Amino acid sequence: MQVQKHARIASIRKLSKYFIYLAVLSMIFIVLGTLLFPFVLAKIPSGDLTIAGYLAKAATVDDGLSSLLASGISTQLKIAAAMAAFFFSALLFMIIGHLKNLITCFYKGEIFNRQAVFHAKKAFNLKLLLVSAKLVLDFLCLIFSYFYPGSNSRGDIGPFIGGVLDQLALIAFFLLLIWSLEIGVDLNEEAELTI
Repeated sequence: MQVQKHARIASIRKLSKYFIYLAVLSMIFIVLGTLLFPFVLAKIPSGDLTIAGYLAKAATVDDGLSSLLASGISTQLKIAAAMAAFFFSALLFMIIGHLKNLITCFYKGEIFNRQAVFHAKKAFNLKLLLVSAKLVLDFLCLIFSYFYPGSNSRGDIGPFIGGVLDQLALIAFFLLLIWSLEIGVDLNEEAELTI
């Protein structure tokens, strides 16, 4: 049994090392993308597309919004896009940072401890904030597509409901993982007390 446990810990440590490298690489790409995004915004031609007009058309455009960007966007929309990109990038950076710290706990062989649960809960709470912000933005796009005066077509509620259900399933899965970690910590502490 002890040999099997050490082999399992060694395989977790080896796999965790690769995930730590992947997390650090992802954090570097997020920082680079955030720093380069204002330059991308500067290359987009100026136009009269406002925030409300963008939200109204974003729910119905199928070509990746390139047709909206080609016609030009207002300075107000550029500033809002830069702020939104910074917000989402900061959240992603913090989520990946906590996941990296969680994986570092696994790499050290400390799978069921309070520090791992702390990082898992922090990553989950930040993910919940990110998902909530994205769903609110999607809902605003859907609402604006129906009520904005310049909107020619209406958004479909089906993909929005599918996205909500998808995110609820992911949240339930992550809650189950956190719950498993907490049970493992409690069992680990009880085992230490009985020895």
